Amino acid sequence: MTSARPLDVLDKAKGKRIILRLKNGSEVTGVLQAFDLHLNIWLEDAEERKDDKVVKLGSVLLRGDTIIFASPATE
Repeated sequence: MTSARPLDVLDKAKGKRIILRLKNGSEVTGVLQAFDLHLNIWLEDAEERKDDKVVKLGSVLLRGDTIIFASPATE
C-alpha cells in the first residue's frame, strides 16, 4: 500500500471541487486551481457557508494559515 503525501492528494484534486474549513467557523467550497507549500489556495466558483447562509464568492485566494482542513469533495 502506498501512502500519498497530503500535498499529493491536493495536487490530484486540481480542477475538482474541494471543501475547506476555516478558523472562523465557515466552510468554503470551490474548484481548486492552485496552491503552494504554505497552503495558500486559489479557488474558482467558490461559495462560503456559515450559519446556514451561502455566499457566492467567485474567484478567491485563501491564506493558508486560516485553513483548518482541506479535502476533496465527494460528488
